[in-house]
Amino acid sequence: MQPGDREPVWNSPFIEDAVVEATIEMTCRVGLQGSGSARLVHAASQFDCDILLVCNERTANAKNVMEVMRLPARAGAKVMIQAVGRDDAAAVKVIAALLSA
Repeated sequence: MQPGDREPVWNSPFIEDAVVEATIEMTCRVGLQGSGSARLVHAASQFDCDILLVCNERTANAKNVMEVMRLPARAGAKVMIQAVGRDDAAAVKVIAALLSA
């Protein structure tokens, strides 16, 4: 691994290939405080998969509003979205769109 590379959150060799991942730069002016985190959690809860957000070495379950609010994600921050499960690709697409809106 190179400096700055992150290991997948799911480290099982059986699951690693199944992880859908995207890294985006947040352009959302509201950030993930208050209503921004509530919207994201509501959207994430609609999907049948596990979704994690990684920002500045911190990880949050996208379905837990308190964890999402603790992320240091502001406009301009890089956020990695990782999902595994039945709806993983759709979930990553929707979460990326919310963070980029």
